[in-house]
Amino acid sequence: MLVLSLDIATTCGVALGEAGATPRAWTVDLGKGASDRARFAKSIRMARHYCEKFKPDLVAVEAPVGGPKTSHLLVGMWACVIGEIENAGIASMKCDISSVRKHFLGVHLTTKHYPGLSPSEAKKQIKLAVVNRCKLLGWQVDGHDAADSCAIWDYACALNHSSHHTTTIGGLFSAT
Repeated sequence: MLVLSLDIATTCGVALGEAGATPRAWTVDLGKGASDRARFAKSIRMARHYCEKFKPDLVAVEAPVGGPKTSHLLVGMWACVIGEIENAGIASMKCDISSVRKHFLGVHLTTKHYPGLSPSEAKKQIKLAVVNRCKLLGWQVDGHDAADSCAIWDYACALNHSSHHTTTIGGLFSAT
């Protein structure tokens, strides 16, 4: 099962790989500094290109975060991507970041886990935890956007392919 995962943002994280294998990860600039219309168009083109080029069995996309601070730009970019995946006839799944982090890190880290840090510094530490987990697994990531897409990829593979298991690193069930 070939899984493509996307962490939609102005710098979009992308991961691709067969379930049970090591994902490839990279980032795509979806138009930093460009108009909303240009970003929406680039989001559509990216989704179309990846669906045609890779022909994934499943595309997993991080769900936009709701609430009063919702970025309507990111919701729009997300909708463009989901619509294009639907047009391609490829299965997709929406992944909530809380579930992804709990799966990938063992806990859904939030700013509350870092009481001595400002919210922005705490968010950096959360992103660093995801990057470090990828590195422990031997996955090559070029930053937190690519790392987030790998976490989404791993979550989607675990839910949709029975033979996909991420290696345990240290802890109670390790051989050391």
